[in-house]
Amino acid sequence: MRASLESRLRERSDEDGIVFPAYDDYSFANVPETALAVLDDAFERRLPADVLEGVDTAVDNVVVFLLDGFGYEHWKRHRGAHEFLRRIEDAGTVAPLTAIYPSETAAALTTVATASPPVEHGLLGWFQYLESAGRIVETLPFRTLEGDPLADVSPSSSATELFAGRSIYERAERAGIDPYAILPAEFVESGYTRATTAGATRVGYDTATDLALSIRRALEVSADPAYVYAYEPTIDAISHAEGTGTERYRQNLAAVLERLQHELLERLDPDLAARTLLVVTADHGIVDTAPEENVVMTDWERWPSLRETFRRDEAGEPRLPTGSPRNVHFHVRPDRLEKARGIVDSTLDGRTFTREEALESDLFGPGEPSALFERRCGDLIAVHRNRGLWWAEMDSIGMHGGLTGEEMLVPLAAARLDALRASR
Repeated sequence: MRASLESRLRERSDEDGIVFPAYDDYSFANVPETALAVLDDAFERRLPADVLEGVDTAVDNVVVFLLDGFGYEHWKRHRGAHEFLRRIEDAGTVAPLTAIYPSETAAALTTVATASPPVEHGLLGWFQYLESAGRIVETLPFRTLEGDPLADVSPSSSATELFAGRSIYERAERAGIDPYAILPAEFVESGYTRATTAGATRVGYDTATDLALSIRRALEVSADPAYVYAYEPTIDAISHAEGTGTERYRQNLAAVLERLQHELLERLDPDLAARTLLVVTADHGIVDTAPEENVVMTDWERWPSLRETFRRDEAGEPRLPTGSPRNVHFHVRPDRLEKARGIVDSTLDGRTFTREEALESDLFGPGEPSALFERRCGDLIAVHRNRGLWWAEMDSIGMHGGLTGEEMLVPLAAARLDALRASR
């Protein structure tokens, strides 16, 4: 474990304990091209070289395994209970990185797929206003807030509208790399998945056993070099429902790690193991909240006054905030911004940023803001210190999207598979 690097990243936090994304160096946004650069020098948006120090990267294949919600604090909490994690520490390296902002799945998975920060790809939260549908939608499921598929409600809407940029798998393919994307079967052929994994061979799975087996089989059938990306969302979903300290969380984590160990360390051909680098990371960590303490903005005494400051949609109605309960984007009329900020700041236990402040601090990443970002980003962004903040009731316990250390620090673990096989 890289304790000194963790300290350096935490030292960048401000007096409120906010951990800002380290896009220029130790950032999750730099994981995709770092992994691909092991196979081809054409990929340049990389992590500092010391992240992989001591790891033999003379390989033909790279597996990037993304365990949704398994932040750096969670790795430290659970490493003693799982042989697979201990082997990675013994035979490879584990370094902390910062997540992107927002530290949430929709934005982060789009960064993994495009190798671009949110300021470029423009998907800034689970809930976004989709112009073609004329409403706020749930992005990755591509459905209305009522749960209806947009294909039924707004047939002209396309999941390609959710983000800007091109799939990194297409770039990998052009570089002569054989790319795979292994994802839960329920959404492996969704519109969002098809758009973000264009160029990859998509493989769906149902169980932890199927997931690990699919990774091994992809390595066995791929042409060299190969890039295999695998995504596992179960413990994130459990965390939302129950928090991170339950038996179900622990048992599901154990099942995933045990199956990976079985398929990649015990069943994979030794020669193939010697030619494969495993990278384990996460899109964000999770902060456990007390649901009864989460903040419903419509209960605020000054909510009517705040709502009056909002921009109007095509029907002339105030646009409700977008983003998520840990990453709230208020869309405010330019002449009402000061009033809106005063209302939120006087009520919120947390931090607000204007769009200009967010861009000046590279909160959403360096680079030129895309047109989609310009349309999506709120005029005022609010982050509660450690609770949910939304305009509707929230039933989640585990949450993410904000700027606490628990949410913002994620692991980057790497080891060659033959070294893991030899480690005990």
